[in-house]
Amino acid sequence: MEPSGVLIISSHPLFAEAIIQLLKEKGISHVSTVDSVPTALPLLKQQAVETIIVDHDDSQLRDAEVVSQLVGSDEARQVIFLTLTGNQMIVHHRERVENVTPDDLIQALRFSSIE
Repeated sequence: MEPSGVLIISSHPLFAEAIIQLLKEKGISHVSTVDSVPTALPLLKQQAVETIIVDHDDSQLRDAEVVSQLVGSDEARQVIFLTLTGNQMIVHHRERVENVTPDDLIQALRFSSIE
């Protein structure tokens, strides 16, 4: 099942483009990108976004603060922190995945659309 919308937050265009390409290869095409959390907040009020992928290296706030801002009142919304440093992914429900593969990211997206 394809998520209704994925938002990528990253100030690194190459990071965002790589994630977009990976998602397209896996059949997920409803993807938007912004360069910061403050830029994302008004967009989240206007668009149906089920999953947010945050470039963790960009996150200047603590994870809990970022999640709270991005989820807002939509508890079904999933936030995934992804970092190339240490090859890690942290899913909103505090699941940490080490040695992340593209399939791990796709699995996290699919899990969010089932809940």
